[in-house]
Amino acid sequence: MQISKKMKPGITMVLIATLSATLLTIPTKVTMAQTSPGNQTMQGMSDNQAKMLKALIAMKVVQIRSSHPLLAAIADKIQTMDIKDTLRYLLGVEIVTNLLKAHANELTSQSASNQTVTQ
Repeated sequence: MQISKKMKPGITMVLIATLSATLLTIPTKVTMAQTSPGNQTMQGMSDNQAKMLKALIAMKVVQIRSSHPLLAAIADKIQTMDIKDTLRYLLGVEIVTNLLKAHANELTSQSASNQTVTQ
């Protein structure tokens, strides 16, 4: 399976958005877990920051939904993940990233060897 040049920026944008949203969410969830339920809205992010983060995530999910449904499904879960799930998904994304890089390297070397043979 070849990754087209049009898909690479989309995949990169999705991964960056997912990681950014996750990294912004982790400190908030940890802080909220350490505070009393009545004081949770005051700790971590302000209401405006939380609304902006949710809007950003929703906007990115809409952008990727049609071309990357699997990544959109993961992005939909970000707001409801606990710390364990968040870290598990981060590790999974890193593993998939490494697999995609290895596959791209293999395709590149195959393409280079095919061009050498035909010339």
